[in-house]
Amino acid sequence: MFKLFKDSFKTATDCIILAIPFVLFMCILSFYFSYSNSVVDTPAELGLAFFTVLFMVGAFLSGWFYMVKNAIQISKVVYVMDEDRAKATMNLFKDIPYGIGKYFLSFILMALSFILIASITAYTIFAIGQHFIGNVFTPEQLTTALSSTQDMKAFIDSLDITQKEKLFLWNLLIMSTTSFMSYLFMLWIPEIIYKTQNPLIALFKSIGKLFIKFPKTILLFIYISTLNVIMSFLSTFTLVNPLLYILIMVIYFYFIVYVVVLIFSFYEKEFCEGKDNDEQKA
Repeated sequence: MFKLFKDSFKTATDCIILAIPFVLFMCILSFYFSYSNSVVDTPAELGLAFFTVLFMVGAFLSGWFYMVKNAIQISKVVYVMDEDRAKATMNLFKDIPYGIGKYFLSFILMALSFILIASITAYTIFAIGQHFIGNVFTPEQLTTALSSTQDMKAFIDSLDITQKEKLFLWNLLIMSTTSFMSYLFMLWIPEIIYKTQNPLIALFKSIGKLFIKFPKTILLFIYISTLNVIMSFLSTFTLVNPLLYILIMVIYFYFIVYVVVLIFSFYEKEFCEGKDNDEQKA
């Protein structure tokens, strides 16, 4: 596993070109959200904006993840000339249209399934929390507390011991559920890309594979979660200095590429070695 962690760093560094589509898409998405906030007023316009974002996300994910898969294949090839490796790496951009054509519908259905599962999970957790923990604050108090960092600090300081205990239990419940769901979804995307284009079948198969390789998948998840905590800590420095903000954003984009390459490399190593990765099953 530790060799996989190290090799994935090298692959992510060699194929850092993968960050370019991701950065461009995030910029386009940010511009679209800014535009939508100023023009979307009616339910019909909101519905149109939702499906526009859905199709944008489906197109990006299908093309980009297929690009990641091929980047990992390129990293395994020994090139005599650096120019040949550079040419093969640049040709990864040509994989995006093919990936969109092949996986677009799969990722649209995956996104809708994810929204449905997340909504059901959120409702269930809220009901459990309400029953066993109880309310800590009213919606009006929450809105006020979220308005600024100072308001949040003042709100927390105003809570008594019982309320702080309830707040801690709510945080524990939410974080535990989020971590558990993240673990269950960890191999969903590579399952779609490598094996099963039907997203619902892919979800059940990927969950099964988590438990087939249980010790390794837990170690992988803990490692990624630890890196995520470190990145969250680093993000607190983004407001200190503009140069620090740029540096941390560069690290963040590299982190995203590294995690995706790591998960794909793990899946390929554990479930695809010696098999034809190009064969897709419905």
